[in-house]
Amino acid sequence: MSAGAVTSSLMIAVLLVLAFVALAAGVALFVADARERSPRRAWARQHGFTFAKVDDLLAAEWRRGAASAGATAREVVSGSAFGHDLHLADLGETTVLAVPTGREADVVVDMRRDGFEPTQRDDDLVEATREGAFTVHATSVGPARRLIDDRVRTALSTLPPAVNAVWFEGAWVIAQFAPGSTAQDWDASLAAVALLADAARTLPPVEDAPLWVGEEKVQGVVEKQAGPERPEDPVELPTRVTGGERGEVEERDLGGDDVAAIAGDEHTGTDLTRVKRVQGPSSIFDSEEK
Repeated sequence: MSAGAVTSSLMIAVLLVLAFVALAAGVALFVADARERSPRRAWARQHGFTFAKVDDLLAAEWRRGAASAGATAREVVSGSAFGHDLHLADLGETTVLAVPTGREADVVVDMRRDGFEPTQRDDDLVEATREGAFTVHATSVGPARRLIDDRVRTALSTLPPAVNAVWFEGAWVIAQFAPGSTAQDWDASLAAVALLADAARTLPPVEDAPLWVGEEKVQGVVEKQAGPERPEDPVELPTRVTGGERGEVEERDLGGDDVAAIAGDEHTGTDLTRVKRVQGPSSIFDSEEK
């Protein structure tokens, strides 16, 4: 093979390598641009939230609704709005908006919009009441009915039509979106779901809060403090009484008087002399002159 042929072969190989590198770089830029143009990423960037491709721990918090299939949370947006933390994620083919309530409840409440039927039914849920376009199911009817107040009514009436279900589970309230939800639907749901998270504090907790006494929390049995004990050796306290004697002191009867009475020794009795008193009318009323 001539030197020219070898040079041509090397040039072709170099050009092929450069073309492959350029193609790989173009594909990478296209993928990166597609990711940046993702509606979920754009929504997170618009609100200053964080974005994660996968969160293996988030979906483990729930067992109801769209989380009943055990799908991993994907395309997760996390942030804070209206005084509450929030997480927007995909569970399988379903998008959910989850807000923590701050306290784990002992009752599960499931609110379903008219016309929506969940893929999995829970046997422990019974119909409790209706509110607006939602039918309320719960594991306990009484707490579910007491949950419905002005906050819940306002939240349910302002939720966008894309929200087809809301359920309260543990320390969370989760809104479930219909397929094809948009950033406008997510924005419209933030305030309503935060309001539902506030109302969730009326549900009975899993454990009662410990009794608050002063500056410390009392839990369990309080040990009784030991009472005061008498010392073995008596304590000598100061006193004004002294037992000393100065001079000779004769014994005297208790209560006796050392000074004789001035009026005499004995009381002088009467000799029983009496003046006779005549019984008659008074003389001062006598009108006769003498």
